[in-house]
Amino acid sequence: MAKRHKKQKAGLPDWLLTYGDMMTLLLCFFILLAAFSELRRDHEYQRVVTAVKEAFGYSGGVGVLPVDDPPLRSLIESLEHLTKQTLDKTRVSQSQEEGMSGRTTTVSRVHDGLKFTIGGHLTFQPESAELMEPARQELLKIARLLRGRNNKIEIRGHAATKSLSTGARYDDLQDLSYYRAKAVGEFLVREGGLSRQVVVLQARSDTEPLTPRAHSPETQAVNRRVEIIQTEAMVDDFHPDPDYSSEDVARGR
Repeated sequence: MAKRHKKQKAGLPDWLLTYGDMMTLLLCFFILLAAFSELRRDHEYQRVVTAVKEAFGYSGGVGVLPVDDPPLRSLIESLEHLTKQTLDKTRVSQSQEEGMSGRTTTVSRVHDGLKFTIGGHLTFQPESAELMEPARQELLKIARLLRGRNNKIEIRGHAATKSLSTGARYDDLQDLSYYRAKAVGEFLVREGGLSRQVVVLQARSDTEPLTPRAHSPETQAVNRRVEIIQTEAMVDDFHPDPDYSSEDVARGR
């Protein structure tokens, strides 16, 4: 007697649905990779990551491992956390746009580390290395982010004018840019609470202008600036006892 064959169910086989789901997920994965490659700023990347986590039902935040010397990434996350509520309004931002008073404080990623640039009409007067009050307030904001870290901090002074006037206080533009860097460094140590061991002063004269063809006083103000760079180099990399706590080290033994 012949066996009766079971009638096949209508529709697609189960394995085909699983295969289709896998292909869809792979497609989404490659779309995300392409999207990430187009992001240019950390806050854009963070928005995408947050949206992906929310789509998968994850509502937690990004954790940072508590260590004595947090890595550069933790500094960026701290900066984003402090400025995310007023990202488009704050002066400590990634914006490169100029306001009515010239370019103020900007933050950018560079090869050396994280760079804060403070400059414009409200930073220094022409041919002067004396910090103006608005610049002091901006430096206090930056100091709150850098305080307590053991990373080397480079402070680069810049000058705008091509030559100093007769009877100027400083010998040349190199001298002027150095004293601008020194003014910022001393303020960060004295008022901002930074350790003197982390500060490195550099004078760049007028060799690195933001606006090379600046001729009028208004456009030259952009080049009259100081850059504060949080590097990835640690103080301990250059000296085993930077505070000279050992008596032998203090005596040069």
